[in-house]
Amino acid sequence: MMRKFLIVFAFVIVIAATSAGPASAHPAPADFVTGGGWILTHTGAMANFGVGGGAKNGAWWGHLNYIDHGLDYHVKATEITLYCFVDERTRDIYGHAVTNRGENVDFQVRVTDNGEPGRDDVFGIKLSNGYFEMGDLGGPGPGGGNIQLHKGNASNTPPPGLVCP
Repeated sequence: MMRKFLIVFAFVIVIAATSAGPASAHPAPADFVTGGGWILTHTGAMANFGVGGGAKNGAWWGHLNYIDHGLDYHVKATEITLYCFVDERTRDIYGHAVTNRGENVDFQVRVTDNGEPGRDDVFGIKLSNGYFEMGDLGGPGPGGGNIQLHKGNASNTPPPGLVCP
């Protein structure tokens, strides 16, 4: 009886030891995302977007074109600096952009692909100047478009040293 207890106890210790410890960061996603559509801003105006991001041959790549029609505000990416896994359906794209007001801003775009059709997908944008909007692409509210999380291929290799915030 004591031997059976020791074996079970040792097994529990091994399982606990392998599952305990600090959480590890997700590896760089070996996929990429594209999308386009429109959301309603918090003022009730329409905002259109086109976005893409990922890693290709050891470098970040992507684009962002965003227009808030209520504020006549246009944001265009100049560089993609990071692409991060958030969860199985969600990715963040980070980068630098310019606006039609002459501002240089940093951005974070969060996109979620909730399957087909795209009406339940989500797009959000946050700028270093405080601008923020987020909306779904239809679903229960207004909006439209599609976010596509694509399976990766051999060229979807990120640069070394990935650190997602």
